[in-house]
Amino acid sequence: MYKEKPLAFKTLGPSPSTQFAVVNDIHGRNEVLDKLLDLSDLANQDFVVFNGDMVDNLLSENQMFAGFMDTAIKRFASEKPMFYSRGNHETRGPFAIEYPRYFPTPTGKLYYQFHHGETGVIVLDCGEDKPDTDMEYSGIVDMDRYRTEQASWLEKAVEDETFKNAKYKVVICHMPPFGGWHGEQEILDKFVPILNRAGVQIMLSGHLHKHIIKQSSQEVKFPIIVNSNNNLLKVNLTSQKGSFQVVDQQGKVVDEVVLKPLR
Repeated sequence: MYKEKPLAFKTLGPSPSTQFAVVNDIHGRNEVLDKLLDLSDLANQDFVVFNGDMVDNLLSENQMFAGFMDTAIKRFASEKPMFYSRGNHETRGPFAIEYPRYFPTPTGKLYYQFHHGETGVIVLDCGEDKPDTDMEYSGIVDMDRYRTEQASWLEKAVEDETFKNAKYKVVICHMPPFGGWHGEQEILDKFVPILNRAGVQIMLSGHLHKHIIKQSSQEVKFPIIVNSNNNLLKVNLTSQKGSFQVVDQQGKVVDEVVLKPLR
């Protein structure tokens, strides 16, 4: 403390706007993470979201820190809030059971919600994309029941007053509710009907390693941004409009979704 300036941080709370950056599917590629953080305008972000699969699996504490957290701490995580939506790859490996100790949440679970400014955010835990009976797990996990329990929590979470009265309702979930495999179908069947009824405006996902924007439909009544593993998502929500910009590694805005505030 005598050699360096003390670290400081600002908690979430009242604010005229909400700004944050999202990266996902880094899989230990620190050079890509560094590049995307360079383009994120970190100084003006209220927080940063890691939307899953920051490593290939969780083998050890050292692997987790070397894979992305050392870079995060060096760049922002000592003085800026960070939120994590667990990806399917963070469920794998002998150190996966330790993951919740390093990324605690308000609920004590890996699904939770928070509020900043006039924005309500729900973070979901997608679980694994494979069936519980897949050879990768051989029936020793119970992701289906876990997602059912999570859906029961979600029913209550969308009724929280700060979320119900928010001008923007954002959901973050590593796997999108499409793609055809088991886990994605579970999200569609168990989470989406609740989110539809709650008037959610957008879901931010990753997982597919490519950029997709799927517009709202009769089945999913909100747009879904699937951010690629090489792009950055910059979000700026004000009382006038909500902007979700997809930025490539050259700093070019390659796509954008614009929302109107709910009230």
